[in-house]
Amino acid sequence: METHKTSLNWVIASGVVGADIGTSVFYGTGILYPKVGFLAPFFVLFCCMMMWLFKRTYEEGLALSPYNGGAYSMILRSLGRQAAVLAGAMTMVSYLATAAVSALSGAYYLTSLSNNFSDGTVALIAFFPIIFFGLLNARGIKEPAKLVTVIAGFHFLLLIVIAIWGSIYLVGHWEQIDFNKFAQLTPSGELSFAIVMYGFAAAFLGITGFESAAQIVEELEAPQLETIRKLYTTVIILVTLTAPAISLLCLVILTQNEIEQNLSSLLSSLSLKIGGRALLYIIVVDATLTLFAAVNTAYVGFIGLSTTMSKQGNLPRFFIQRFAHKYPSIQGYPLIAVMFMMVSLLMCAFVAGAEGLNTLAKVYEIAFLGVMISFCIGVVLLRNRQIRKDTPTRFLSEWVLSRKEKVIPLIPFISGVILFLAQVILLFSASLGARSLLLQLLALIIIMMAFYRWGVLEQRLEKRNDLRLGTGKFSGKRELPDDLPKFVLCAGGTGARRLIHAAIRRIKAEFCKGSFELVVFHAEVTPDYEGFFHELLQRVVSQQIAPVHQSDDLVLTVKILPGDLVEGLQTLKKSVLYNSVFLGGSPDKNSSELIETIKHDLEIDIYYLD
Repeated sequence: METHKTSLNWVIASGVVGADIGTSVFYGTGILYPKVGFLAPFFVLFCCMMMWLFKRTYEEGLALSPYNGGAYSMILRSLGRQAAVLAGAMTMVSYLATAAVSALSGAYYLTSLSNNFSDGTVALIAFFPIIFFGLLNARGIKEPAKLVTVIAGFHFLLLIVIAIWGSIYLVGHWEQIDFNKFAQLTPSGELSFAIVMYGFAAAFLGITGFESAAQIVEELEAPQLETIRKLYTTVIILVTLTAPAISLLCLVILTQNEIEQNLSSLLSSLSLKIGGRALLYIIVVDATLTLFAAVNTAYVGFIGLSTTMSKQGNLPRFFIQRFAHKYPSIQGYPLIAVMFMMVSLLMCAFVAGAEGLNTLAKVYEIAFLGVMISFCIGVVLLRNRQIRKDTPTRFLSEWVLSRKEKVIPLIPFISGVILFLAQVILLFSASLGARSLLLQLLALIIIMMAFYRWGVLEQRLEKRNDLRLGTGKFSGKRELPDDLPKFVLCAGGTGARRLIHAAIRRIKAEFCKGSFELVVFHAEVTPDYEGFFHELLQRVVSQQIAPVHQSDDLVLTVKILPGDLVEGLQTLKKSVLYNSVFLGGSPDKNSSELIETIKHDLEIDIYYLD
């Protein structure tokens, strides 16, 4: 596959994903400490180890389905459209919450050096990264990705410096450390099963953003799976080297009183203690920039998901309208970027304030785990579907459980079970307000998509009678067989007669020596209220095609459905079990993306009639 000039290499892709995951050092230990106490670094380390499992799961999933959309695409191919819509809605909630929480958290960090800022002022500051990255992503994802990569690179470099600096400080001030605080490892003084399970679940908040690479796999540098492997390896190593060490240093160097009074800013407190106000200012700037950079990760993930859902008819196709032909500097999807920007701004204004932010953060956590669980389910189910011929098997799990014809890949299965347990714990520990907000956001998104699908598309379904006639031994029969091999020809314009003849010859020569049914199909993008083209196509088939092939045992069908080609073929497959589609002409650069989308969505073969 030729690498497009806008493709993201593994370094830039690592920056996009790492910018979100890298923010966990600012809040991870503070969330864990109230319940698990000084055991927090061990749970952080456990989470880092689990990322290797998730890495293998995502590599396998993207080998099976190397398309944008992440969990949505996996569920679409394994469980169907209805379940995929739920996974897509969950992913949208995750990214919207990511943008709002990251922007507000960055604004709070920036204003933490002074107490003179109101919640309204903080919200206005949070608007800046949302608008800034919205405008940048409207032009394309590569330029903001480069900026974010620089920020993420500086962030991880700074964390390594602080880890080394803190270790030197610890050795030099060993006698001043109050080790008596470790006499009681947990706040309650006990290590119960409930405490362990909470630490296990809360630790996974440190990998939020992990799934973002699955939303942009089509934009990655070829070979995409190697790029995926490199970016995940890079991110996991950087997080493993920094997050547990920073967590441990915060809890060892800071006094118990300093820890309890600064749970939301432990890294800032550590920096102030070991490096003075100069290092504190650097950390505050770094935290602000990194949290703002996580807003870009939300944009990238949402755009990747929305373009896929729009191409498949679950979102209006005008969202993926592009303007590069008129304005070459605008290479992205501006309508999606602007829509995401507006909703994110509304969410920021709605949840401004510590209580609202905490509630939305909990929604973010639950939605994120739901997305990763969905991906794991999709991987397990896809291993039991027909695998594409070009699937690189080296990325598939070798450890499997087999029973009869069913296969369960162990790594994705174990990953899913672990994440599911963490999800159950988070759901039960979440406040009623967080659960209610999550359900409201999910319901709103699903209702909007359902309205589009059912209220706009399904009501436009063609009510005119289809033509279905037989030739040869089927001639004159009132009931035609439904068990014939079925082929679809996409016909439109004035060359229908030539294409139908060419399709029949091709099928008889290469695919089917006996009887078969040819469905002459047309996707009606613009409604033909007068039925002109419908009648024209029926006349061509009945008066010009059928007489020529009257000695052949064929069934000729004319079917016209509203919507674009992708939507029409999806609807057609609900009633016609076909596996092959014929198109006129030859493939070109403009049609290749559409053809790949159709192949991916419908799992069919496409052939051209020159």
